[in-house]
Amino acid sequence: MQIKPEDIDRVEEAGTLNGDIVKLIRTTGGWWIGIGKKRKQGSPEALAAGSHPAIVKFNMEKQFPEFQPVMMKSEDHLESTVEKHSHFLTEDLRKSGHDIFSIQTGNEVEFHVTKHNAQVALVTGFVDGEHLTIETLKIPKELTKSLAGASVEKAISIKAGLKMRR
Repeated sequence: MQIKPEDIDRVEEAGTLNGDIVKLIRTTGGWWIGIGKKRKQGSPEALAAGSHPAIVKFNMEKQFPEFQPVMMKSEDHLESTVEKHSHFLTEDLRKSGHDIFSIQTGNEVEFHVTKHNAQVALVTGFVDGEHLTIETLKIPKELTKSLAGASVEKAISIKAGLKMRR
């Protein structure tokens, strides 16, 4: 697949792999692609892709242990924490390419449900004192139990209770 310059919204540095810079490209459609060299002498190629830059970095870290993410130098950019919760999905959903990720940036928490790395559902929330509060919950019925498990697991990992915003 060739990406044309008019298809690129922006390019950011993601980190390094084998001493070479890895870039994150955001397409005009919102898709993020990690580009770098798998081998020192290789050519740049797509390393990972997804609906959120933190998911792309998370997947590159898992796939390439030598990948070193760049540290954000600006206070405007908070580091995101990504956790994978796909074990809550049914076997059929996992086999069909679904995954669940939680992404926490500061007090904001998002749950991304993806299918083959494309976002199919999004649940948003925030950490407010002692609770993880879920704000939006517009998801397909077949994902409700899986997202319930993921949200409880996330709340436990940050030592917080869980509640829904009314």
